[in-house]
Amino acid sequence: MRPILLLAAVLALAACLQAPVPSAPVEAATSATDRLKAEGDVLVAAGKYLEAIEKYREAAVLDGAAVGPRFGLGTAYSFLDKRPEAIAQFRWVLDRADPGSTEYQEARRWLLRVGALADSATVADANRPEPTRADPSLGHLIGKTQWPEITPQRRLISGNLALTGDEPVTQDVKRTRAFRLGDVYEDVPPGRYRVIATIDGATVWDEKVTVEAGKDTALDLTQAASPLPPGRFTPGT
Repeated sequence: MRPILLLAAVLALAACLQAPVPSAPVEAATSATDRLKAEGDVLVAAGKYLEAIEKYREAAVLDGAAVGPRFGLGTAYSFLDKRPEAIAQFRWVLDRADPGSTEYQEARRWLLRVGALADSATVADANRPEPTRADPSLGHLIGKTQWPEITPQRRLISGNLALTGDEPVTQDVKRTRAFRLGDVYEDVPPGRYRVIATIDGATVWDEKVTVEAGKDTALDLTQAASPLPPGRFTPGT
């Protein structure tokens, strides 16, 4: 399934969805753990999930307390539909990450959506402060990526989904994550945005949308709204 390229996170995935993967340039990494984590993020963005898992594992071995590699593992496992493994990693994140961190919030959203958040996980530590509740004035962008005859089960096609602010109040919002054709996405604050999806360097969608406070704003990304022809992606190629 997951949903972290930069993977607050933008679009959180449900059941077969992935959690966000923060995009960290490899050259910016300052330690061996950070470098391996960044390399894993790049591999996830390229759809090379098994290779990414190896990088994240190496990073987790080097620093057993680091949250990033564990979050990356959960994300990569979710893209591969390895739900038990993803659940284990995201629960680890809930147990140890700062409740205000992107990793904690995204892991929690993913676990809730797949029905894997046990009562004990909502209060992972009796001494841990409760995470800040979502502001009811915030809105959400929800929708699904759709292409004729393509689902993650029939053919795994992944790319990058970016959300950028399109007005002064949202101009600092720049989020991106890995996605798969057939997946759904959600979770952004209110404002005007551009939603840009690319696969193998080709722009599949470039849409503008306004998200209203306190409301769910639906934006389904379909082939009809894409500049690419239906035959660009087929189940057998």
